[in-house]
Amino acid sequence: MTTGNREDYLINILRLTEGENTTKTTELAAFMNVTPASVTEMLKVLSNEGLVVYERYHGVRLTEEGLTYARLVRKKHHVIESFLINVLSVDSETAHKEACRMEHALSDESAIKMCQMMGTHVDSDCQICSTPCKAASSGGVNITASLSDLSPGEHGIISHLKNDDSEVVKKLIIMGFIPGRELTLDPNPPCGNITIVNVENSVVALTAELASSVYIDTSG
Repeated sequence: MTTGNREDYLINILRLTEGENTTKTTELAAFMNVTPASVTEMLKVLSNEGLVVYERYHGVRLTEEGLTYARLVRKKHHVIESFLINVLSVDSETAHKEACRMEHALSDESAIKMCQMMGTHVDSDCQICSTPCKAASSGGVNITASLSDLSPGEHGIISHLKNDDSEVVKKLIIMGFIPGRELTLDPNPPCGNITIVNVENSVVALTAELASSVYIDTSG
């Protein structure tokens, strides 16, 4: 059986139980639209791999290892789905279906970069991230600031982008505002609500809205 097939079972057990309860094989079969016999076969495989605890007639639950694995896959799904909808303007139904396929192939590193690029909201699945972002690892302490809050001449590294309007995020990406890149504010800014920034050796002028959507790591 493929890795993708295993991951489908793990993420769907997580969806039914949130990692805290047990679900019956018949419930899982109905949820995934597969036969109970197929579910039983896969649960035996996952049990042997230490990813689930399965007892016939009692149901199945995720082990700690299985819960971590399933949360990683679910986070990738959410990141891909958000990227398809908000950056590529794919409709939500298509985005969900494509995310279900792509979540198995996307590397952890690429998922993290996509997450930071879009400023994806921190959720419970972030705790298993191999490289937690500042928002997820700072324990609620604010160590990022928007570009509009920095002073002329200051410099830093782009942490993430954040704006409820996906068109704004897309525009910033096209302009070169990619998480991880260094930037410096012009020490002699013009009058008005325009921010001049040097990013990747390019000088860019930003409106107040655009500047407020770029967050800089201020911890260093």
